[in-house]
Amino acid sequence: MRQALTFGILWAGLYAQPEKYPPAQQFPRFLLYTLDGKPFTDKDLPPAQRGRIVFFFDPYCDHCQKQATFLRENPNALKDFQLIWVSTETAESIRKFQENYLKGLTNVFLLRDKDYKFDSFFGYSIAPTIYVYDRTGKLRAVHKEEVPIGRLLQGL
Repeated sequence: MRQALTFGILWAGLYAQPEKYPPAQQFPRFLLYTLDGKPFTDKDLPPAQRGRIVFFFDPYCDHCQKQATFLRENPNALKDFQLIWVSTETAESIRKFQENYLKGLTNVFLLRDKDYKFDSFFGYSIAPTIYVYDRTGKLRAVHKEEVPIGRLLQGL
């Protein structure tokens, strides 16, 4: 009985996360890390021309790999956007993902969430989660799946 109660409390706590971390309605302040381990904040980003698209991803996730493939198929559609890819995985696995799936895209920022703080900055996320912000920093969409570029840019 005690084990069932403990499991129930843990289960309820896990699924309470979305309410604890709602999506950031304005592009948030954050502290993440470059693949070289250096601190990187929102202040290190240049001004956004058309907007910022933030991808919370796992290098081993099939859906994340498919999303990257969508971007590579039409890089000109996203040339005026900052594409910010964030993962909790190792720098080595993120680099391999870049080599395999993001090669040729020039407006990409690859960052590590080594402190597991992404949810508190952007909102509760599972891989893949995509946050689309317009040039003023206003949240326009959140996707919890891979999406084609046309749908990704709707409303911008």
